[in-house]
Amino acid sequence: MKEFLIYTGLRLLSLVATFGIVAGVWALVAGEVDIFLAVIVAFVISGVLSFFVLDPQRRAFAEKVEARAAKAVDAARAKEDAEIDSEIDAEAGSGTDASSNGEGDSHKVS
Repeated sequence: MKEFLIYTGLRLLSLVATFGIVAGVWALVAGEVDIFLAVIVAFVISGVLSFFVLDPQRRAFAEKVEARAAKAVDAARAKEDAEIDSEIDAEAGSGTDASSNGEGDSHKVS
Protein backbone atom coordinates (compact mmCIF):
# COMPACT_ATOMS: atom_id res chain seq x y z
CA MET A 1 0.00 0.00 0.00
CA LYS A 2 2.89 2.32 0.78
CA GLU A 3 4.33 1.91 -2.72
CA PHE A 4 0.93 2.69 -4.26
CA LEU A 5 0.56 5.88 -2.23
CA ILE A 6 4.07 7.05 -3.03
CA TYR A 7 3.71 6.41 -6.77
CA THR A 8 0.23 7.95 -6.96
CA GLY A 9 1.26 10.99 -4.92
CA LEU A 10 4.31 11.61 -7.08
CA ARG A 11 2.24 11.15 -10.22
CA LEU A 12 -0.33 13.71 -9.02
CA LEU A 13 2.40 16.11 -7.95
CA SER A 14 3.98 15.74 -11.38
CA LEU A 15 0.65 16.54 -13.07
CA VAL A 16 0.02 19.62 -10.92
CA ALA A 17 3.56 20.94 -11.38
CA THR A 18 3.45 20.34 -15.12
CA PHE A 19 0.08 22.07 -15.35
CA GLY A 20 1.49 25.08 -13.49
CA ILE A 21 4.42 25.30 -15.87
CA VAL A 22 2.28 24.82 -18.99
CA ALA A 23 -0.32 27.35 -17.86
CA GLY A 24 2.41 29.85 -16.88
CA VAL A 25 4.21 29.59 -20.20
CA TRP A 26 0.91 29.71 -22.06
CA ALA A 27 -0.11 32.85 -20.18
CA LEU A 28 3.23 34.53 -20.96
CA VAL A 29 3.03 33.67 -24.65
CA ALA A 30 -0.68 34.01 -25.44
CA GLY A 31 -1.96 36.13 -22.57
CA GLU A 32 -5.07 33.97 -22.14
CA VAL A 33 -4.95 30.33 -21.01
CA ASP A 34 -7.31 27.67 -22.35
CA ILE A 35 -7.58 25.56 -19.20
CA PHE A 36 -8.91 22.47 -20.97
CA LEU A 37 -6.04 22.33 -23.45
CA ALA A 38 -3.52 23.20 -20.73
CA VAL A 39 -4.73 20.21 -18.69
CA ILE A 40 -4.45 17.91 -21.70
CA VAL A 41 -0.93 19.12 -22.54
CA ALA A 42 0.11 18.83 -18.89
CA PHE A 43 -1.33 15.32 -18.68
CA VAL A 44 0.62 14.16 -21.74
CA ILE A 45 3.87 15.79 -20.64
CA SER A 46 3.62 14.52 -17.06
CA GLY A 47 2.79 11.03 -18.34
CA VAL A 48 5.90 10.92 -20.49
CA LEU A 49 8.05 12.37 -17.71
CA SER A 50 6.69 9.98 -15.10
CA PHE A 51 7.42 7.03 -17.38
CA PHE A 52 11.12 7.83 -17.11
CA VAL A 53 11.43 9.71 -13.80
CA LEU A 54 9.13 7.53 -11.68
CA ASP A 55 10.39 4.20 -13.01
CA PRO A 56 11.90 3.06 -9.65
CA GLN A 57 8.65 3.77 -7.79
CA ARG A 58 6.59 2.04 -10.47
CA ARG A 59 8.84 -1.03 -10.33
CA ALA A 60 8.61 -1.18 -6.53
CA PHE A 61 4.81 -0.98 -6.76
CA ALA A 62 4.71 -3.69 -9.44
CA GLU A 63 6.94 -6.00 -7.38
CA LYS A 64 4.68 -5.54 -4.36
CA VAL A 65 1.58 -6.34 -6.43
CA GLU A 66 3.26 -9.38 -7.97
CA ALA A 67 4.33 -10.73 -4.58
CA ARG A 68 0.83 -10.21 -3.21
CA ALA A 69 -0.74 -11.97 -6.19
CA ALA A 70 1.67 -14.91 -5.87
CA LYS A 71 0.81 -15.23 -2.20
CA ALA A 72 -2.92 -15.22 -3.01
CA VAL A 73 -2.47 -17.87 -5.71
CA ASP A 74 -0.44 -20.05 -3.35
CA ALA A 75 -3.12 -19.74 -0.66
CA ALA A 76 -5.85 -20.66 -3.16
CA ARG A 77 -3.86 -23.69 -4.34
CA ALA A 78 -3.25 -24.82 -0.78
CA LYS A 79 -6.96 -24.51 0.00
CA GLU A 80 -7.89 -26.46 -3.12
CA ASP A 81 -5.32 -29.16 -2.33
CA ALA A 82 -6.68 -29.47 1.21
CA GLU A 83 -10.24 -29.84 -0.12
CA ILE A 84 -9.17 -32.52 -2.59
CA ASP A 85 -7.24 -34.37 0.12
CA SER A 86 -10.24 -34.29 2.43
CA GLU A 87 -12.48 -35.67 -0.36
CA ILE A 88 -10.00 -38.46 -1.04
CA ASP A 89 -9.80 -39.27 2.67
CA ALA A 90 -13.61 -39.32 2.91
CA GLU A 91 -13.89 -41.69 -0.05
CA ALA A 92 -11.18 -43.97 1.34
CA GLY A 93 -12.87 -44.03 4.72
CA SER A 94 -16.27 -45.01 3.30
CA GLY A 95 -14.77 -47.76 1.14
CA THR A 96 -16.40 -46.63 -2.10
CA ASP A 97 -14.53 -46.43 -5.36
CA ALA A 98 -15.26 -46.68 -9.09
CA SER A 99 -15.09 -50.50 -9.24
CA SER A 100 -17.58 -51.15 -6.44
CA ASN A 101 -20.42 -49.13 -7.96
CA GLY A 102 -20.34 -50.83 -11.37
CA GLU A 103 -18.75 -48.01 -13.29
CA GLY A 104 -15.40 -49.76 -13.51
CA ASP A 105 -16.90 -53.08 -14.71
CA SER A 106 -15.65 -53.74 -18.23
CA HIS A 107 -17.65 -56.98 -18.72
CA LYS A 108 -21.01 -55.31 -18.61
CA VAL A 109 -23.24 -55.95 -21.65
CA SER A 110 -25.64 -53.31 -22.88
